[in-house]
Amino acid sequence: MRTKLNWVFSGIFFFLFLLQCSKTPQVIITGHRGASGSAPENTLASLRRAMELGAQFSEIDVQETKDGRIILLHDDTLNRTTNDSGAIWEKNWDEIKPLDAGFWFSNECAGEPVPLLEEAIDLVNGKMKLNIELKVNDHEEKLAERVVRIIENKKFAEQCIVTSFDFPTALRVVELNPEIKTGFIFGRMPENYDIWSSSVPVLSIHKNLATAEFINHAHAVKKEVHVWTVNDTTKMQELVDLGVDNIITNYPERLQKVLEKQGS
Repeated sequence: MRTKLNWVFSGIFFFLFLLQCSKTPQVIITGHRGASGSAPENTLASLRRAMELGAQFSEIDVQETKDGRIILLHDDTLNRTTNDSGAIWEKNWDEIKPLDAGFWFSNECAGEPVPLLEEAIDLVNGKMKLNIELKVNDHEEKLAERVVRIIENKKFAEQCIVTSFDFPTALRVVELNPEIKTGFIFGRMPENYDIWSSSVPVLSIHKNLATAEFINHAHAVKKEVHVWTVNDTTKMQELVDLGVDNIITNYPERLQKVLEKQGS
């Protein structure tokens, strides 16, 4: 009887082992600046579209205005994505608030405003998480501090990560609030920072750095690997097969189809 029970338990454990091995972690879909392939980047319209297309996260870029408000904008200047020009740090929020951040994308998007970080959080809260990239332009005063304060006031810490190309800025966020997940963004392997043993848990890398060796080592030291900006479905599939944790794309719907095919 004992022998039979041993065989039964062995069979159960073996089945559970095989079941665990067969589970492939699902890659997280992050919209780049919202769903910037189908709506004007870094706008509420783009965030809405990202949610419609199945993104679990949306990456947004934030910077400080002259009077210390935190707005969504990628470039140092307003020239490319609004109907005004000039550096962000030379403009107060009252000057930016009436601008059109959608006309350049399409006639249908004309009139879309530049949003505040608070407005973006209010829109997605409980529906989609945010990857809030701090854009360091050498004119910021309290960018990290102000972003952390907004996250805390909105009780949004568990629904976001805060990332930056500037490693000290990412570390500053850790100092301000260790409960907020942080990430370091880079397109080349950094020479001056120890990314493997740092307190920053997310490595956000250019797709050309996403090799099996890099990904395996990152996972071995408990780091997440996020890859940007991937719009080609063949590359998406390659990264899924390599086991990355998160893919950032202008087209969330393309990655959604790749993952659906993977699971079928």
